[in-house]
Amino acid sequence: MAYLPKNKYKVLYTNGETYKLKKTGKPYKGEYIKLTDGRLFAGSDPSDLQGRLIPILKLKTKNILSNSVNNRVYQILNKRRATEQDNYIPIPSEKPIPTLVDYGNEYFNRYISVRLNTKKYQEISEDTFINFSKRPYNKNLNKVFFIKWSLTANNELENTIFLRDLEPTLPGIFDFFPNKREYGIKNGIVRLVTNSRIYIDGSFIDNNLPAAYQIGNSKPNVIDNENVPKNQYCGNCIFHQRGYCTKWEANIKHEFWCRAYKGKYNQEALIDSPVSSPFLSPEAQLPQGVLPQSNIDGGGTDGSGGKSYGGGSGDPIDVNIAPNPKRSGPPPVGGY
Repeated sequence: MAYLPKNKYKVLYTNGETYKLKKTGKPYKGEYIKLTDGRLFAGSDPSDLQGRLIPILKLKTKNILSNSVNNRVYQILNKRRATEQDNYIPIPSEKPIPTLVDYGNEYFNRYISVRLNTKKYQEISEDTFINFSKRPYNKNLNKVFFIKWSLTANNELENTIFLRDLEPTLPGIFDFFPNKREYGIKNGIVRLVTNSRIYIDGSFIDNNLPAAYQIGNSKPNVIDNENVPKNQYCGNCIFHQRGYCTKWEANIKHEFWCRAYKGKYNQEALIDSPVSSPFLSPEAQLPQGVLPQSNIDGGGTDGSGGKSYGGGSGDPIDVNIAPNPKRSGPPPVGGY
């Protein structure tokens, strides 16, 4: 497929029950691309699509099973309602992915349907939510609503508190979302599931890249990511070739970094070399290797120092002392 501007398509996810590959007829599960003209394609990269997708047409079946005496009696005594049940269509499930605008807002809406007699939840699309009242869904047995899902670096704690507060009103909603840090952004990376990562612009990160792949420190003398040594980023690594990493054989972003980094230049010498200044002491302005007079006879200078760079804290989360998540905009729950 030719180059597509990002405003001409969306990357979404399907659970394998909604679409199938047009060529093979096999159900498709995973990321897919939806074009503005409605066409669907398997895959997450417009330049590397896996085939056209079409909806799985489910045969109309009776919503009331006739394999028991009680159900058969019900069909006889309530013909009108039994016929009405058969006219309903199933509510499709769909798992959306946040947009760049959502990350700017630090939250996005997640749309959910619940079956009232069983309290069974499923995630649905915004389209299903908006058109729920217009389509032949069973509105007597199902309700739809939305919640606001935090997208901050601290979203696991924020979503944990939020869902716990909703539990008395929506029993089972806390367990329905087992991964409370889903879609949270950390060091420039968004983790969808264990082996699936995206950038905040929604583009997927190549699975060849290591787990340590994250935002680097591309600004001179500025630390944007404390896990990465200063002035280290893909753009000045020997493996970087025009947006491609020859080490991992994957497309990368200029400002990111991994532990395989090898600098093209002596960056530390460039950044940390002493600068002559009238405000520095005479000793500080001496050329390298020349000791001040007071240190010639048995003295010395201490050249130790430096900075260590490590990972984040592994302390357990204390949800009892954390403030409530801040969610600007409309109320955090709606439509129920």
